[in-house]
Amino acid sequence: MTHPFRLPARIGSQIALLVVGVIGLIYLILAGVLVWQAPRDRPGPPAFEGIAAIAKLVAAAPPQQRQLIVEAANKADERFRFALSDKGFDPSRSAPRPMDADGMAPRLGSGFTAWPNAATEQDRLPRGFSIQLPDRTGLDVEIIAGAMGAPPPRPFSMLVLVTIILVGLNIGALTLWASRGITAPLARFASAAEEFSIDRDPSPLREEGPIEVRTAARALNRLRDRIHALFADRTRMLAAISHDLRTPITRMRLRVEFIEDDVLRGQFTRDLEHMDTMVQGALSYLRGASRREKRGAFDLSSLLQTVADEFSDMGKATRYEGPRRAVTIGDAQQLERAVTNLVENAVRYGNDVIVRLREEAGLLLIEVADDGPGIPEVDRSRLLEPFMRGDEARGRIDSEGFGLGLAIAQSIAAGHDGKLTLHDNHPRGLLVRISLPRQSPPASANA
Repeated sequence: MTHPFRLPARIGSQIALLVVGVIGLIYLILAGVLVWQAPRDRPGPPAFEGIAAIAKLVAAAPPQQRQLIVEAANKADERFRFALSDKGFDPSRSAPRPMDADGMAPRLGSGFTAWPNAATEQDRLPRGFSIQLPDRTGLDVEIIAGAMGAPPPRPFSMLVLVTIILVGLNIGALTLWASRGITAPLARFASAAEEFSIDRDPSPLREEGPIEVRTAARALNRLRDRIHALFADRTRMLAAISHDLRTPITRMRLRVEFIEDDVLRGQFTRDLEHMDTMVQGALSYLRGASRREKRGAFDLSSLLQTVADEFSDMGKATRYEGPRRAVTIGDAQQLERAVTNLVENAVRYGNDVIVRLREEAGLLLIEVADDGPGIPEVDRSRLLEPFMRGDEARGRIDSEGFGLGLAIAQSIAAGHDGKLTLHDNHPRGLLVRISLPRQSPPASANA
């Protein structure tokens, strides 16, 4: 089921949307109340109030004083010309009612009858009015052309201006509070949880923000401490076992020399060498997991060229492709070990191996490509785990490795804030890529 309206993905945006909605609803209610309680304006221009007032004053005055009132009104307001009429009201000489002509009747009240005088179709206001007083006496009113002028523009309501300012201040303040007080600690918490790795020992997460966020950050810090302690104990135990196994292996080698049967002695010797290689691989992996990185500026392109040349000197078709110089910051020994493991796997399964370095979107990409049988996509995530061998995935039944090469390379890449991924190499084979963030060394390192 699809929803026509979706909330924003970020909690800060959701809070801002809630704030805007609540404040908008409050001001909408206030505006409705103000409009409901505001006095209703009568139609027509406000100048009609003056005409109605004079008409009422003339109607209330005795007949002998009405002319004086009319003359005084003509002198007081030059926009109008009032004149008494004894003919009474004659609707036959009146024109159709313009748009604003109906504004006079409600101002005069009961007992009066008003009809606008002739006006052109372009005139919004009538040229004048013929008003019949309650005693059937007529009062003609002429509006001087252009005297009233265009209606003044309605001023921008101060209430609207203050409302916009208050809405903006409220939204800004609440959004700032939401982004800094709530979303920022949550974002740091999510980032720390996403970047958690047993291969690194990052600084503890700051315990700040609302009490729920502080509690979650405290729990995450304790969880990371327990996990790191657990893996440290595991590493020490496995290292001790692997180290202690070397002594009985050595004694067994000495005893094998006393076996007279050459075939049996050779079989025992190969098994012992196999066991010794496994122990050495485990020790190497465990030492790498507990080894502290020694970062510094080095030329990555020179390191890759050196690794490719070493395998080429051993008769393996290995070559380097990439820039002649690419200085970055990291642990050169660890990265050399990672690339060496990848090239060892490549030359084991392929005949032509390419070690490539390129830069893309601020990342340094180290790629080791071979033309071997490749690895099915369903097996790639499994083969990145320690002691998981890819011989079956690559269609081989013989075993020369112990499933630590990719795991060691992945651990080293994670220690450099990068990642290791497996891809298809075209037209055939496997491509292993290490993506590292480009870290520019200080100017003195480039000199």
